[in-house]
Amino acid sequence: MFHMEFMKKICSKVKEMEQPEMSKVMAGKLSLADKLLGSGESRVMFRWRSSLWKLLWQELLAYTASFMMISLVYRYILTTDQQMEAEKLIRWCRHQSTGLPITFLLGFYVSLVVKRWWEQYCKLPWPDTIAIFLKGLVVGPPGEKRVMARVVRRTIIRYCILAYILCIRQLSVRLKKRFPTMHELIKTGIVRADEMVRIGDEESVNVFASNWWMPLKWAIEILQKAQRDGLVTNAPGYSHMLGRISEYRAGLSEVATYVHLPVPLVYTQVVHLAVYVYFAVSLIGEQWVIWR
Repeated sequence: MFHMEFMKKICSKVKEMEQPEMSKVMAGKLSLADKLLGSGESRVMFRWRSSLWKLLWQELLAYTASFMMISLVYRYILTTDQQMEAEKLIRWCRHQSTGLPITFLLGFYVSLVVKRWWEQYCKLPWPDTIAIFLKGLVVGPPGEKRVMARVVRRTIIRYCILAYILCIRQLSVRLKKRFPTMHELIKTGIVRADEMVRIGDEESVNVFASNWWMPLKWAIEILQKAQRDGLVTNAPGYSHMLGRISEYRAGLSEVATYVHLPVPLVYTQVVHLAVYVYFAVSLIGEQWVIWR
């Protein structure tokens, strides 16, 4: 007991000595950008790629220029009588802008878009589950059939990954850049040249015109042959494996459907119209009135 207590005290002392040293090392590794922009969540506000600033900088610049132009005309070009009439318009626009349900429309629209995005992510299938079931189902007796079982497992997983790439490639810009043509898939070994001929060029942007489902059909055929060859001896497991592949295909189909059936256009137009009208009224309603 005394030995254990003594070792605990030594460990605590070592941690106390190492903690200041680690903080100094981390402080020395901070770059100039980290010191200027901060680190962690505070730095997220200064990101440009896929950010709000990159999306809205043109509209923000146009709104600021229009606001300043109206302010200059109101203050330096209009006469006193015209300024007083303009002030009535400013007060009227300021009063009317408070009645626009902009908060309700934007809140509901943003929650709908985020919900669709999260549901789309949750519906993405994972080949890991199929790989785990294959490992326990397609085994084979020791010897040559054990090697055949390994080839069957690898081929089925390769077909699942190929179907995943061919489907999501129509929807993801990053994946499209990674595999712009079928020849890039051949270079990685995911698909063979004869299989590419059977699938096609896959140059259409319409996912419903794609043959991304064909590798899953081949995977089921290979699983059927493995059962005939005696590599799969468990009938309930075989049936469950077919169900897993069907669920994998259903997940990819649902993800593709989410992309090609977006938020109804009418609701999107209503939200955009409400936002533009609100900021158009704010150009006048938010002007600073000359104090008299």
